[in-house]
Amino acid sequence: MRFGGVPYYGRLIDIIVLSYDGFTVPMFKCEWANTINPRGIKIDKLGFTSINFARLLHTSEHEDNEPYIQASEAHMVFYVDDESEQGWSIPVHLKPRDLYDMGGNDEIMTPIEPYPSQNLEQIFSNDDLGTSATNDDNS
Repeated sequence: MRFGGVPYYGRLIDIIVLSYDGFTVPMFKCEWANTINPRGIKIDKLGFTSINFARLLHTSEHEDNEPYIQASEAHMVFYVDDESEQGWSIPVHLKPRDLYDMGGNDEIMTPIEPYPSQNLEQIFSNDDLGTSATNDDNS
């Protein structure tokens, strides 16, 4: 999840479902790693991101530190222990099982050139004396 260009990584602690007269909103309570400063997040020379969960953010100590997000805002990752740094984890991003790429956004659509609109009054005006329509139905 990104907010304001800052990546947020968290661990799921609890799932809460808010119910409003038949309308439900699932919420995730998470422990958020402090990704604002370099002591909580780093990128190694190979481009792997490492997260340190010993430095948490939004610990609910202050009123504006909110550990909850809507489930629709979350992206699925799992963490692998970083063998080169004790206490650090590497997030691996996953696609959920029931999310299928139908190709709607990736298809290249050829632009259709605009054609001039036809105005039949210009082609067949009432002033044409040589044009007439008759019904020759002799049945």
